[in-house]
Amino acid sequence: MNIVMIGPFAWTPKGTVRARAFPMARALVKGGHRVTILLVPYDNPAEAGREFELEGVQVRELTITNPRVLSFLCDPPRLSRAALHHHPDVVHIFKPIGYSGLAGMWLAAFSRVPLVVDTDDWEGTGGWSDVNPYPQFWKRFFDFQERWLPRHADAVTVASRTLQTQVWGFGVPPERVVYLPNGPDSLLRQGKAAGEKRRAEVRARLGIGDALLAIYVGHIPHGNDLDIALDALPRIVAEVGDVRLLIVGDGDGRPVLERRVRQLGLEERVIFTGWVKQREVPLYLAAADVALYPYRDTLINRAKCAGKVIEYMAMGKAVVTGKVGMNREYIVHGESGLLTKPGDVDDFVAAVVRVLTDRALATKLGHNAEARIWAEFDWDARVKEIERAYIIARDREKK
Repeated sequence: MNIVMIGPFAWTPKGTVRARAFPMARALVKGGHRVTILLVPYDNPAEAGREFELEGVQVRELTITNPRVLSFLCDPPRLSRAALHHHPDVVHIFKPIGYSGLAGMWLAAFSRVPLVVDTDDWEGTGGWSDVNPYPQFWKRFFDFQERWLPRHADAVTVASRTLQTQVWGFGVPPERVVYLPNGPDSLLRQGKAAGEKRRAEVRARLGIGDALLAIYVGHIPHGNDLDIALDALPRIVAEVGDVRLLIVGDGDGRPVLERRVRQLGLEERVIFTGWVKQREVPLYLAAADVALYPYRDTLINRAKCAGKVIEYMAMGKAVVTGKVGMNREYIVHGESGLLTKPGDVDDFVAAVVRVLTDRALATKLGHNAEARIWAEFDWDARVKEIERAYIIARDREKK
């Protein structure tokens, strides 16, 4: 098949395209398909106009219309026309809202190309629209998009069981909804070996000496739950000794975290790196003793399919995260990670201390996590499920 994917953001710095659309595309190319990814890099204008090929996948980042108000009106139709220019057998829209969602709406209204929409987060009411400081008009519009596009697409792919139920609730028949949880990036196999070789170098660069190192990697949005890890850190230090927390990433929620660090007097124990190049992420993960992702029990957390948990597992790290949503499918508690009570700082402290004080347990958890994520969730082994969504869309469009 000739497949065009339309992504919601620039290639970098956010990981949405690289963590979900691209691994799917790469697996499809290995299976003999042709795949092009189209993006409007409104969140990183420096990438506008860039075109490249990566592992057989063609990636094209369109130029951006200025001023910004015209971009939102003009660029989604441009995305749609660019997709049709490739004469695709199917178009796969990633995220039903924003630029990609508008492009999907345009294609649904004005073309007969088989259309698949992918949802990997709860975006509208009760989800990210309630957390992010969007104007009220956009909150309502995103909620409308999230409900409209899946109903008018020929098939829907979902990243979590909660999103599957949500889409069914929109009125989409179950036979048109394909469950596709995230899987590991095959590049992590190489990154793990390289990271282990450079572990001492990275720790020296961070200036942490022999301290134990906990790590969080990824986007830091509004409404993140990393404050749980910050509140836990002084108590972990009291029980274990010299421990540092490394936060690799950036986002709108970082200033709130930095204020909390100052309030707790943790400036010497918490290290913020900001965004780093994707190829450097395995180096930082290899340097860490435990990987953290605290959760509260929210609709957003139940719906998400966190790429960072997958990344942690693929790198063979002992993972401590919340017993919420997809974490319960990826991690077998006590075997391939530790699941804690959502939002419970006491339980989070106990789990982290347990990993840091029992190296045999940490080794077992990391080994089992790595084995499980590749055996159960590798994209290359799930190409048939991706293809099934396209076949559903193609067959429906022919009717």
